[in-house]
Amino acid sequence: MRAASRVASFGLALTAVLGAGATVGRAVGPIDVGDDAGSGGGADHGGGHGAAPATGTRPLPAGGLLVSQDGYTFRTGDRVLAADRPVPFAFRIEGPDGRPLRQYQEQHDRELHLIVVSRDLAEFAHVHPERDAGGTWSVELPPVPPGAYRAYADFQPAGHAPLTLGIDLAVPGPVAAPAPLVQRRHAEVDGYDVTLDGDVHPAGSSEVTVTVRRDGQVVTTQPYLGAAGHLVAVRDGDLAYLHVHPLDEEPAGPVRFAVEAPSRGTYGLYFDFLHDGTVRTAAFTVATSGTPRAAPGGHGH
Repeated sequence: MRAASRVASFGLALTAVLGAGATVGRAVGPIDVGDDAGSGGGADHGGGHGAAPATGTRPLPAGGLLVSQDGYTFRTGDRVLAADRPVPFAFRIEGPDGRPLRQYQEQHDRELHLIVVSRDLAEFAHVHPERDAGGTWSVELPPVPPGAYRAYADFQPAGHAPLTLGIDLAVPGPVAAPAPLVQRRHAEVDGYDVTLDGDVHPAGSSEVTVTVRRDGQVVTTQPYLGAAGHLVAVRDGDLAYLHVHPLDEEPAGPVRFAVEAPSRGTYGLYFDFLHDGTVRTAAFTVATSGTPRAAPGGHGH
């Protein structure tokens, strides 16, 4: 293929990838966040971390849908990434004064968690960037195939409620039509059998349990990020983000989670667990069931 043809093909692929996010956004439409959309944090942060500071008094029903909130902005020049190889990625969280944020409150042993999920929910990465003295974060992202992605910065500014901000990323190249989502409650990862039990109810709190087995025996995970495991949930369609943690902080076999689903829908659930010194991820797909119910007054995760 001549150079001009290659450039044209690249442009068409990139246009298709970038357009996918906009098309999905228009189809799904905005989420009703009440009359105070500018305040609050991620989906389950409102009551899960104790009393909220004075700012950010009303949590959004889902996180990761905004690039800027309460004056804080997720900013990067690296919106287009290379496919199928590790890629350096740098970004800043800018504060209300327009300068890079440097004062964070640790959550789950880290100042900031970076999550990257593909729009078809097939790809997932949870990494922990390093922050330099000037406030810029950097990390090497793992190899991912071509497609459209959403990146989430999950953090808590000092003196503010936790926030989850999101941006779209593109990985140019040929993209196959996404396969229809089907419910999946069992995953096999490096010789581990991982199962998810429990129903996720819309607009309420649900308890699910993740059990890890190896050679038929239940495995007790090792502490990871200050808990027995780490669970992220992302809603199909608009990629709204939920960040949930175990109800039991100490590992003791199966790991229980409280999941706050803001609406009916299908969710990708990604369980990070540590065993034998290695972090692994099990992926599930779950549709909400039952009728909506009011959430209790927080779980104190």
